[in-house]
Amino acid sequence: MTALNRPPPGGILLLLLPLLALAGHYGYEVFLADSCLDRGGSFDYETWTCSLSQSFEATPYLQRHGGKAALAGALSLSGLIVLGLDLLKRRRHRR
Repeated sequence: MTALNRPPPGGILLLLLPLLALAGHYGYEVFLADSCLDRGGSFDYETWTCSLSQSFEATPYLQRHGGKAALAGALSLSGLIVLGLDLLKRRRHRR
């Protein structure tokens, strides 16, 4: 791939890294909660602790981490915009 045909690495990073980070965060939280439930406990999603004596109510991920999800979405959208603007720029230079 020549330098002219290569998309900007910043756009690709902005598109993918926030989503991968959010997926990693979600996956780690699910792993912790599942490990707790396997031991017969109840997982507290607010403090990320497992209790064998107390019972905690589960709350949706987006309710607890809506800001992180919104930030990841905004950063990914900006990466998509960077890639789209680069594509338009390359199309203009071909003419």
